[in-house]
Amino acid sequence: MHTGFILAILATTAAAQGPAPVPLPAWRVSSDKATIGGAAAELTRQTGVPIAVAPDVAEKPCPGVKAAPFWDALDRLAAAADLRVSLRDAGRAVELLPKGNSREVASTAGPFRVVARQVTGRALLAEGLTVHDVQLDLHWERRYPVFRVDSYPHVTQATDDRGVALQAQSAGAKTQPTGALHSASVKLGGLTREAKRIGVLKGYFVVTASEKLLPFRFDVAKKAAPATKDGVTAALTTWTKDGNTWVAEVEWAYPPALPEFESFEAAALVSANEVRLEGPGGKSVAPESRSESVTGRRVSATYYFKADGTTGVGPGWALALDVAATPVEFRVPFDLRDVVLP
Repeated sequence: MHTGFILAILATTAAAQGPAPVPLPAWRVSSDKATIGGAAAELTRQTGVPIAVAPDVAEKPCPGVKAAPFWDALDRLAAAADLRVSLRDAGRAVELLPKGNSREVASTAGPFRVVARQVTGRALLAEGLTVHDVQLDLHWERRYPVFRVDSYPHVTQATDDRGVALQAQSAGAKTQPTGALHSASVKLGGLTREAKRIGVLKGYFVVTASEKLLPFRFDVAKKAAPATKDGVTAALTTWTKDGNTWVAEVEWAYPPALPEFESFEAAALVSANEVRLEGPGGKSVAPESRSESVTGRRVSATYYFKADGTTGVGPGWALALDVAATPVEFRVPFDLRDVVLP
């Protein structure tokens, strides 16, 4: 795509209506541990998020936190020990590293956090423009299934450190993230040599996500009635055996409140689902293959399981299906201040 089109510059100083609060709650965590290593272990215990701390900094002292949002608590603990929050495993895990010369800037909103990671200046000689690319990382608590997010954000305000208004690209298409992390780049125009920092960079990402997975259980030995949880209705429509393979056909439907998904986005709606056969004695069997189809608010799925060679599959066995609760679409705001320029 031509750079001039990419930089379809628009003024960002116009007043913008404030975004609604993020509807997903953040983990509230507490720790009275006196060291970074102890606090990290305590937060991991409460959330299940792996938080690694290098042995040479694990004994650094840190303050306690009480009922603090997860990302705020981590930022507070890291700052007290001159550390920084680093992401691992596509945002699913965290490592606390020595801060060194790091000048990253972060903003939190509920279970989401936006970090300014990098600024790169470029001279576009053909267009006679100088632009700066600001790399932002949007990441979130890994328990939440996020189905789509703006490929890059809406910018509502951008100024340099002197208060001079900057120009930013408009928001683009949406994308389907993997893990619990999405990286985006914001192009800013209007920064001159007189500017030392980006004074203010405010905006928001539009995110589509679910608050939780809904657990459905169907007894495979008898015809189970459809079940409804939080407006989502699911049914095991067919349970048959083909050779040594058990075949489960399941359907579920979302309420009209489901946000509209484009055809190429529909597969994301089932990406977080979990399915298994559960049997006596704590047995659990994952499907060997699956087929899932999304049409509007309805999902049809077929799951294939290999039969248990010793006891078979019958009384006492159940199909366990965890599906995403009805997704909601909302804004994740960010407010980044004093971002250093190259």
